[in-house]
Amino acid sequence: MVLTISEEDYMRMKETLLDQDLDSALKLVREWVKRLDQQAGRGLKSHLDGN
Repeated sequence: MVLTISEEDYMRMKETLLDQDLDSALKLVREWVKRLDQQAGRGLKSHLDGN
């Protein structure tokens, strides 16, 4: 799986690391996992549909 990160995501990640904000870090990870799950679901649906 590949997660494409926007410039905004990258800046948020750097800010979170610099601030050592665990709540923000966890929020970022949850957002990324959700995006990966959505990508995986789309790939699976395409495969089953024969595309």
